[in-house]
Amino acid sequence: MWYHFPDMEDDLANRPPIRSVCFTGHRELPPRSTAAYRQLVSRTEAAIRHAFERGARKFYCGGAEGFDLLCGKLVLLEQARHRDLHLILLLPFTGFGERFTTQDRAELARQKKAAEEILYLSPHYCPGCMAIRNRQLVADADLCIAYLTRTPSGTAQTVSFAREKGIEVIFV
Repeated sequence: MWYHFPDMEDDLANRPPIRSVCFTGHRELPPRSTAAYRQLVSRTEAAIRHAFERGARKFYCGGAEGFDLLCGKLVLLEQARHRDLHLILLLPFTGFGERFTTQDRAELARQKKAAEEILYLSPHYCPGCMAIRNRQLVADADLCIAYLTRTPSGTAQTVSFAREKGIEVIFV
């Protein structure tokens, strides 16, 4: 079933429970000082709470710059209210993030320290490892929260994987 964010207000009883969530989104986000960024954060927080209310306890993040790191941060904030909520990092290869900016490397390190589990799909970078990671994110999830503003992109590919699997996608 595909639906957009406003449908989250629908009766939760009509939807099946979920156990796990994955995130997919672009590396480029609106500037932090803009209303667009604040709206993205607000909608993502609401989507995380919605997933939790439906039973999700495992939240899989891919650890990439931009939306992934934002989602990891927001999951950890929500975890402060709900101790049974767990962040799981699903990273494409060992050493992923070494080329991030100083700020993003620090955020990824903080999330690694706080994560329930860190899964690496390869010992080193290889062609196609990001697509493999994206497919695995979807394979482990019952719901996908997506920030999709353009195609083609890895995010669009991941949403396509979710569509193939038949899981719900919330667009924030």
